[in-house]
Amino acid sequence: FDAAVAAGDAVLVPAKLDAAALRTMGDSLPPALRGLVGRATRRAAAAGAPAGTSSLGERLARVPENERHDTVLRLVQVQVAAVLGYGSPDAVEPGRAFQDLGFDSLAAVELRNALGTATGLRLPATLVFDYPNSSALAGYLLEQAGGATAATGTRDVVVAPVDDEPIAIVGMACRYPGGVSSPEDLWRLVTEGGDVIADFPADRGWDVGRLFDPTGERPDTTYTKNGGFLYDAAEFDPAFFGISPREALVMDPQQRLLLETTWEALESAGVDPGTLKGS
Repeated sequence: FDAAVAAGDAVLVPAKLDAAALRTMGDSLPPALRGLVGRATRRAAAAGAPAGTSSLGERLARVPENERHDTVLRLVQVQVAAVLGYGSPDAVEPGRAFQDLGFDSLAAVELRNALGTATGLRLPATLVFDYPNSSALAGYLLEQAGGATAATGTRDVVVAPVDDEPIAIVGMACRYPGGVSSPEDLWRLVTEGGDVIADFPADRGWDVGRLFDPTGERPDTTYTKNGGFLYDAAEFDPAFFGISPREALVMDPQQRLLLETTWEALESAGVDPGTLKGS
């Protein structure tokens, strides 16, 4: 009923559907009806996971190393197709974002549970958000299963020495509410336990009197007059970056902040930005 009221459609027709009968139609089921039986399909898929299967690491130990990623990728595609109700795993493109495939929070948890059962791995609840497509997720599962494979003695784990670290943080810069314009400011804020919530900025052109509604009942209003803001976001030196004043006015403020913090991060690292020209 709530969905019907919010829909705004001219005509709504309630209808009782036989979900079990619809599921038997398989791929011939019209797309408009698939969402109505998707939940039951997901539960059936999860319930249909094979019981007592060996761990992913044990299974991969019997697969040639150059075929392991494809094996795990296929496993992911099968589970994604089952959770979302796709007719075939081939419909799940390896590089396509899970969000574009139709994942919501519930489906993400169901996929995590299904993959946990299928692989024998303990997986985080944020799995789908941390690894947002089938290829990335397969790489993560392969990495996790690799440790289990090594534990069985089928292959060795080579730990890279510390001095061969491919990434090193040599410079930092940041902007945060509460007047934080540097990592040192952020550290000071954390150690002192400061409060970064304050009144709306006065230079954004917002009619706070009209926007504020403590009851939260008027549309297009807010029930608070406070928030975490970067009050100096409008303070930008376009000439410093070779940008015209006209162009600066239409730039996304986040882009201006990114330019500033990038420059400051280079300075923090002791790198002359001029040496990076053309790179």
